[in-house]
Amino acid sequence: MKTGLGGRIRYRTTTSIALTAALALPLVLSGCDDHSPVAAPTSTLPAKDPTAASPTADPRPTIPEYETELDLSSEETEAIEGALAAFEGYIATINRVFSSGGKDNRNPDKFARDDSLESLESEAQSMRSKGQYMAGVYKVYDVQIESVGLPDSDSGDNTVTILFCTRDSDWSVVSQGESLPSVAPRGITMQHVVNKVDGEWKVANQYLRSKECEHV
Repeated sequence: MKTGLGGRIRYRTTTSIALTAALALPLVLSGCDDHSPVAAPTSTLPAKDPTAASPTADPRPTIPEYETELDLSSEETEAIEGALAAFEGYIATINRVFSSGGKDNRNPDKFARDDSLESLESEAQSMRSKGQYMAGVYKVYDVQIESVGLPDSDSGDNTVTILFCTRDSDWSVVSQGESLPSVAPRGITMQHVVNKVDGEWKVANQYLRSKECEHV
């Protein structure tokens, strides 16, 4: 999509943006090298026993506001919207699973595949065995589309790379019953790779891009 502005373009959908629906984060940031896969949980209260009440359905994924410096075609815009809907759904799944201390692990593969699915399941198991959960709220800031690959492009696949900022002070993995500790905020840049296989967009990989973030 050409604008003639030559700068960063901001796209906003009419769908409400659920920033509090959080997203992926490294469980242990220190010791994570850049571009190493990480998992990501969130929560605001100590986890509740999922057997105590009927589980609620995850909110319907939305398409968040995003920015890109790419000159998008209509096909690329459509791919981005599909990838972002999967991205939001993946975040909702992560938040549900980790806020429950890994106990509410329904349909982990609905929005995740490959390394992201493996990380989601392994971290859920780790939380259950250690009696931990994610305290706080994992919020997303400044969502950016870094690249788009279509089947007829040089990359030859359906892949969208998403960058975003978050604050590691918004969340913490703690023991059951403990609350979120107070620490100085620090911005982190994360990267998610979302691909389309058999007609379904899912998050395939997630990386710690940088231990800094310009806007957070």
